[in-house]
Amino acid sequence: MYKNLYLPIEIKKRELLPKLFLGLKALKKGFNVVIGDKIAIAHAVKFFGPGIYFYKSMNFNDTDHIKRIKNKNNIYVVHDEESGATHASKNIFKQFLNIRSSNENVQLIDRFYTWGKFDHSQWIERYKKQKSKFILTGSPRIDLCNKKIYNKFLKTEINDTKKKFNKFILFISSGISSDKELINISKQDKFFFRYKDVKEKKDRKNQMQNLRMYFKSSVQMMQNLSKKFKDINFVVRPHPNENIKDWKKIFKKFKDNVFLDTSDSDITSMIIASECVIHNSSFAGIQSTLLKKPLIVYKPKKISIPKRSFPNKLGNIAKSENDIFILLNKILNSKKNVIKKNKIDLLKARIFVDKKYSASSKIINDLSKFKVNSKKTNLIKLQLYSKYLFLKKFLKNKTDYNSMNNTKTIYTRRSMRDKLGTGIKKKQMLKYLKDAKKNDSSLKNILLKEFGPNGFYIYKN
Repeated sequence: MYKNLYLPIEIKKRELLPKLFLGLKALKKGFNVVIGDKIAIAHAVKFFGPGIYFYKSMNFNDTDHIKRIKNKNNIYVVHDEESGATHASKNIFKQFLNIRSSNENVQLIDRFYTWGKFDHSQWIERYKKQKSKFILTGSPRIDLCNKKIYNKFLKTEINDTKKKFNKFILFISSGISSDKELINISKQDKFFFRYKDVKEKKDRKNQMQNLRMYFKSSVQMMQNLSKKFKDINFVVRPHPNENIKDWKKIFKKFKDNVFLDTSDSDITSMIIASECVIHNSSFAGIQSTLLKKPLIVYKPKKISIPKRSFPNKLGNIAKSENDIFILLNKILNSKKNVIKKNKIDLLKARIFVDKKYSASSKIINDLSKFKVNSKKTNLIKLQLYSKYLFLKKFLKNKTDYNSMNNTKTIYTRRSMRDKLGTGIKKKQMLKYLKDAKKNDSSLKNILLKEFGPNGFYIYKN
């Protein structure tokens, strides 16, 4: 019996490595794995036949997508990439559920894997009749914060990052990069958001305006920091939703000790290689805490980002640039970084962390219970089909792709491009697999085939 596991990637920097780790766990359980961007996986479902489709959300507007996948005899499972990790409170999480789910979608899916007790309790409270579908496992993204695991995958990447930037402070950006971008987001909201009432719509507008103000304040803060600390480098890591072109214009004003990181490296390796992390409302705050990295939360006065502010509870709060100067001096001159036990306890109450069993193992053990009759893959046909997909993409780029000019399409197209970066490259995939094989003899017979643009088939020889 063959089992295919489909792993679509939306944001490469966020999802690729955790999904690959999940895929390797699946391979050990007899699965074949197809990993790639959403377009590649859509083609894969047609070519490889029935399998288990592992998606990152079940938004209220995902209904047609779920039905299409289910109608092809696939099992549809979900692990929300943002659920339960960063939302500030139960009330805010309930607003999140209005956008991120619906009764119809919960009925359609086969399984939902939760982050921890916080989001698990909220999901089953909202969908009591379907509560058996919600399984508390934790997240593959958290798995990578385990030293034994990240040393298998990220050792080369961590060392390369240290060589590239030397001693550096990592700033995780999470704002809106221009007034033009603020307008674009407002336009696309009507396609992708569902508001419960006028107040919720107003809250969303205020949040976007605050994110724009925070971005401006952050740029000024980074300029002043680089002047104050001339003997250390600063690396800016833009949010996947931020426009890189805006950042490149801004960087013309920065000093020589400030660098813009537009690489495809996993954020985990950047955190490990750094001396300290500065952020506001970023998931990186959670990762930094688990990795025992000094953490500063930049919260300028009169600028509020309340929706996803849980990670802010884990770091040292800086309400002004002077606060950051004081904290950085203390961190850089200290030989030890001690993460307070109450911060770890706070985090573990929110997110499930198990030192003995990875979240990925728990997910794959559950997926193994599903009966899926996937067909055996003909590798010759796969190669021919791959060439066809590369040719199709080339021709599409030359014709209709450039002619799509409505607001929704423009935003989605740019968003997809920014989220994927340079794309999912074979060279990078082979590098990750090489590092994994060095440390795990059970993976020696694992092979990888490129499946069209940004798509890969991984299987046992």
